Amino acid sequence: MFQKFMKPFLYLCIVLLSASLAEAREWTIVGPRALGMGGAGVAVANDATASYWNPAAFGFFKNKDGGDYGKRKWSAVLDGGIGVQVHEDLGDELDKIFQIDFDNLNTGQIAAQDVSSFLELINDLKSFDSNENRALTISMHGGMRTQFGRFGIGGYAFSDISARGDLDLVNVAPVSVSESGVDVIGQFASTSNFNSGSSVPSGDYYFSSTEKQSLISEISSMSGWDTTTATNFVQAVDYGLSQAEASGATIPSDVADLTTSVAQVASDAETGGSLANNTSRLLFKGIALGEFPITYGHPVTDDFAVGASLKYMKARVYNTAVTIFDTDFGDALSAAKDDYVDSSNFGVDVGALYRFGDNLRVGIVGRNINSPKFDMNQLLPGDEDNIEEKMQVRAGIAYKPLNFVTLALDYDVTENDTTISDSYKSRNIAGGVELNVLRIVQLRAGAYKNIAESDIGLVYTAGLGVNLWAVNVDFGASLSPETTSVDGNDIPKEFKAALALSALF
Repeated sequence: MFQKFMKPFLYLCIVLLSASLAEAREWTIVGPRALGMGGAGVAVANDATASYWNPAAFGFFKNKDGGDYGKRKWSAVLDGGIGVQVHEDLGDELDKIFQIDFDNLNTGQIAAQDVSSFLELINDLKSFDSNENRALTISMHGGMRTQFGRFGIGGYAFSDISARGDLDLVNVAPVSVSESGVDVIGQFASTSNFNSGSSVPSGDYYFSSTEKQSLISEISSMSGWDTTTATNFVQAVDYGLSQAEASGATIPSDVADLTTSVAQVASDAETGGSLANNTSRLLFKGIALGEFPITYGHPVTDDFAVGASLKYMKARVYNTAVTIFDTDFGDALSAAKDDYVDSSNFGVDVGALYRFGDNLRVGIVGRNINSPKFDMNQLLPGDEDNIEEKMQVRAGIAYKPLNFVTLALDYDVTENDTTISDSYKSRNIAGGVELNVLRIVQLRAGAYKNIAESDIGLVYTAGLGVNLWAVNVDFGASLSPETTSVDGNDIPKEFKAALALSALF
């Protein structure tokens, strides 16, 4: 009997495992129990949340031989959660840009004492642009699911939106607003552009003569520059730095490197326009998705079950941008939130679950195996006109060495896409433990890690559940020990929290 029903189980596993060649959106950790246990839920969920984690669990519900599952006649779960991820060194880079007073630099020719700020701003834009994976991701989920016997229905919402930079390194010249298509190197070599319209005096000011000659030699070797233009630019910078220092400004210790870096920006730009017309912007991309599943699980044997969810899906897809230096940034951000496309489709989830007695369970689930698509605005050249919810596959195992201890481990079989960029991927391995103290209090702990990327590292989780007879209250949270700086304050690179109220009978 065991061999007879293990064969179709293994066949289903092979079919879903073959999806590891595909890509899907990042897996969402739904519910505080799973979050507290490190994000593991495929072989653990034994209430209405199984419609998300593994619909095959429904095959064991209301079954005298179902063990932990069989005692569940019906259940209802109301839960919600939020998460924030700061990728790469986004906070540090934004801090550098926003600390510079752009109002002093966007009026055309700049004052000599603002030359240092000009160098820092252009270099910061260049640095930000060098990594498309610098991004902020905000995710939310919430809704209600119900289970009655082997059937389930529900309504649930997910949102996953990322913001990253798209930097303008062409409109960087210190010239009047009306000018465009100008020779950027020629404008950098016009010393009056760095001294409020007056030519800078000759002589050595901030740099020594040797340092200036070294800078001139390096810059003149760049495409588009020659000795004359390089000499003029370095002289303007040299005089401007001395004026900035005299006004009390702090000059960066690597200002020589900043000078050559900015010269390279001018070389790459060739022609451009005024810094006042700089179109550097934040790109917002993501999806808010409502799912309304009907779930059914079927027991093939006492120890093997399969299940599926058919979902009506309503999506709101965002693909928009806000100019960083917009003087009405708040209004522009509000407008961006209203720039979306609505569409709908259907999705199918399938799962399988095998029990080795009541102490060991293994499962696998495939979400959105039909890869439904939703309409999307085209913002950048090459953008698709739709976003695809590609199939996600996750496998899990749960083991109870003692009747009050549950150990769990999940693994993303698919390497999943994210809303950050085409190159940033997600593949999590997640594990945790639950201690059920006197069947009243559940203590949980765990950790997860995105093994496809290295910018955030290991994230620790913890959770608490309280059983008040037929009603459970659960809370879970995760926190990254790695931090980043935002507005001078250190914050975790990743944080998630979830809360649930459930009725179990």
